[in-house]
Amino acid sequence: MSLNVEQPQNTVQNTSNTTSDSSQENTTPPSIYHPFSTSKVKEEVLEGYNLAQKLYEQGDYQQVIDRLELNVLGTNSTLQLDGYLLAALAAAKLDDMTKSFDYWKEAELLSSARHPDNQNKLQESKATILEHFGDWLAVVKTRMALTYNLPLNEGERNQEQLWLAIQNLTQNEIDELYQEKDPTLHGWLTISGILRDQTLSIEQQLNTFSQWQNDNSDHPAAILPPKDFQIMSSLGDMAPKKIAIMLPMSGNLERASQAILDGFFSSFYNQKESRPQVFIIDVNNYENIKDALAAANEKLPDIIIGPLQKNNVAQISRLELSTPVIALNQLDLNLHAKNLYHFSLNPEDEIHELIAFAKQEGAQNAAILSTQDTWAQKQSDEFREAATKENVNITSNQTYANTPRGRQDAIQKLLLVNESYARKRLIEQWSGVQVESIARSREDLDYIYYAGKLTDAKQIRPLLDFHFADGIPMLATSTLNDSAPEKSTNPNDIERILFTELPALTPNNKALSGLFQSQGSNILRRLQALGADSYLLANKYQLFTLLPSTKIAANTGIITIDKDGIFHKRPEIMTYRKGNLVYANSAQFFKQEEATQE
Repeated sequence: MSLNVEQPQNTVQNTSNTTSDSSQENTTPPSIYHPFSTSKVKEEVLEGYNLAQKLYEQGDYQQVIDRLELNVLGTNSTLQLDGYLLAALAAAKLDDMTKSFDYWKEAELLSSARHPDNQNKLQESKATILEHFGDWLAVVKTRMALTYNLPLNEGERNQEQLWLAIQNLTQNEIDELYQEKDPTLHGWLTISGILRDQTLSIEQQLNTFSQWQNDNSDHPAAILPPKDFQIMSSLGDMAPKKIAIMLPMSGNLERASQAILDGFFSSFYNQKESRPQVFIIDVNNYENIKDALAAANEKLPDIIIGPLQKNNVAQISRLELSTPVIALNQLDLNLHAKNLYHFSLNPEDEIHELIAFAKQEGAQNAAILSTQDTWAQKQSDEFREAATKENVNITSNQTYANTPRGRQDAIQKLLLVNESYARKRLIEQWSGVQVESIARSREDLDYIYYAGKLTDAKQIRPLLDFHFADGIPMLATSTLNDSAPEKSTNPNDIERILFTELPALTPNNKALSGLFQSQGSNILRRLQALGADSYLLANKYQLFTLLPSTKIAANTGIITIDKDGIFHKRPEIMTYRKGNLVYANSAQFFKQEEATQE
């Protein structure tokens, strides 16, 4: 079916040459879109600003700031505001949120900032900074304000960025925005909801949007529909007719594979029409994965889901794949094989979201604490690697034995309490007088990344509180929440522990409610969510291929794709309050950092 897209001269927008999210490109920053008069600018100021622009495009962000500080920011020129905004964007690229907004606020205080055009520049730059730090709720609010203030001929890019931000929202954030009394915003949320409705086939989503478009013809999204809908419409029948699934349906992974299949068929039967044929290949019935893949290809599928085991994924990554394959695992070293996509429960995405969540409140200093379990130490290594890439300072890295003494020693080292005790003993030895003092926690720590189970964490939180570190939150991946808290757990012992979780396991989510859920473990539920979303991706992988900025809200999170064919997921951030699982808000846990930005 086709969509009604109003364009100048009644032409339909060409969506074949699409690009990824522009917020990740080193293009000229949006703060300098408008030309300025060179006659009012001293030559050295103009020269310095132009050089800073070139350095920005080259990715030399610290040099951008240095050049602007030297030649532009201290001058009373028409370029001063543009200089501050460019410095703010460069600081954001260096992952320094506090410094970025300091520059932005300096621009806001200039008398020239009161001009309407410059007000738009300020808000555009603010939105770009917020996009870099993943504060999508604030991005939506900022870009909605721009919607009403930008000239008509300058609104298209803002509209595209607004849509990307809305598609990046979790359901909890969507619900929060519905509290706003803004019909235009509600329209955007409504059409986002069409794509989030897992019970609708692609054809039904297009029909529902078309009906909404007819009923809301004055809405910006009705006049110029998001590219997702345009591409889905142009492709005709995008959904596959045949799907082959390769899983180990016997042996050690039989239970995991069955959970994935349960989730897959839950999504499959949720759609009341246009269902494909499905063929299941038990990889354990074949000598090697190459033979299993050949058996799958004999069914002439449009797409293959699987395999699950990492060694099998590694083997098929070296084969020539005639049919697109969505592997349910991810390699440590991706070979970027053609037609091979990766979709898994890898903790890398969860760690990235935790870091972004903390950065929204300026939190940059983290410590790592993990149990001695192999998986926990691997996760702590993954966090350290991610933190290095994202300019997070690691103040301490401790692994502890799960004993009272082991926990106590690790906490004291992590908080530098042991050094405080050592100083006290040294003074007593030197003075010969007993010193009355209380050893307190270090003050340069924003949060602790914790790798362990909930039963371990509830013994750590009270120790932190005992050492006056009650204001320091613990952050963890979903492995912390592999089982619900025991009834005997003191609610205070698990509060201020924040962790990532798949939407399928959050309160009030009914997407997989018809499936069996083990009361003692959440692991199978996550595998069910993986299976359910593998069906959604089988239906829409072409959309990701043609529009790399595509984002789909699903059971495992907000799904995106990178240039290497890896599907990433943005999970929810949860915590416990009075023993109940609730959504977390960054401002509630990083109050000190928040206060410094006001």
